[in-house]
Amino acid sequence: MKKYIIIGIAILAIVALIITVPFGSANIETKHYQNGEISFDYPASWQQVSGQGSQVVAFKDPETGMNVTVNRQVMPSGYNTTQDFVPEVIKESESNLKLTSSKKIDVNGKVGYDNTYQIQKNGSTIDQRELWVNANGALYSVIYSYPQEGFKVESLLKGLKGSENSAAFDAVKNSLKINSTKLADMPTFGTVSIPRLGVTWNIRSDTLNAMGAVYHYSSPDSTLPKSFYPGEKGSMGLLGHHTRYSAPFDNIDKLQIGDTVIINDYLTQKKYTYKVVSNNDIRYDYTTNVITFPAGIKELVLGTCWPEGFTAAERYTHCQLSSVDPLN
Repeated sequence: MKKYIIIGIAILAIVALIITVPFGSANIETKHYQNGEISFDYPASWQQVSGQGSQVVAFKDPETGMNVTVNRQVMPSGYNTTQDFVPEVIKESESNLKLTSSKKIDVNGKVGYDNTYQIQKNGSTIDQRELWVNANGALYSVIYSYPQEGFKVESLLKGLKGSENSAAFDAVKNSLKINSTKLADMPTFGTVSIPRLGVTWNIRSDTLNAMGAVYHYSSPDSTLPKSFYPGEKGSMGLLGHHTRYSAPFDNIDKLQIGDTVIINDYLTQKKYTYKVVSNNDIRYDYTTNVITFPAGIKELVLGTCWPEGFTAAERYTHCQLSSVDPLN
């Protein structure tokens, strides 16, 4: 009997060594996660929560209130990310995220970036840390952030630079593996919300004729002009039906100067807020006076046929970028 007790104690000790992993000055007990081609270890104290959008999985740290999302977004045809995965408009005055650090890193044989931002929340400055990898024609990201409301002030003193949170970041980074695989297309890469109209629609890169969605002027094979993507410093265009396919841009003529239009973008994992600056751009000569999407301006254009039920003209609502925030 004594022999079996000794063997049992030895087995428990081995298990403890397996699940207690040292990272820097901290020892973290970990669990393992795998979903398709993605696998990694994460602190056992994290609680898995429901995800949304492009999230593969989401966690919450009950001690600090920190949120962690693991995301995968297949890139549309013709989309090019920046080398360091930092959106161009982050450098603009409208951005509430200030890049403080960007480091090129190795993620189990793949090139990645470790980016840190400072964000102003409720009068305090906190960090958001992001791990990015481009593989399989998709953007993979692991984002560590605090909730917009209700975070613990005392937890901010630890920050994402504290030993425990840095160890948690390293636990995922050092174990993250992304195997080569062919991913299914993901035509939806974000959403557009118009609070005045009480609507939210998916943004697609493949077709105008889909229920519950609008089309991004993006395809290089389309006869329509090509526009910029969220996060790029250039005019972005969305086209939506007025009467068919869920009529996403029905009532768009009711928008007023100063109304808000919000883009939740899964490619950059950022939220872009725009304000309406013009809603009377009606072109009966739209086939010759073609809408263009110039570089260098921070604009969103919403387009639809006009008047309702006809295609005699096209109506465009012009919006100006007003803020850039974390997606979650």
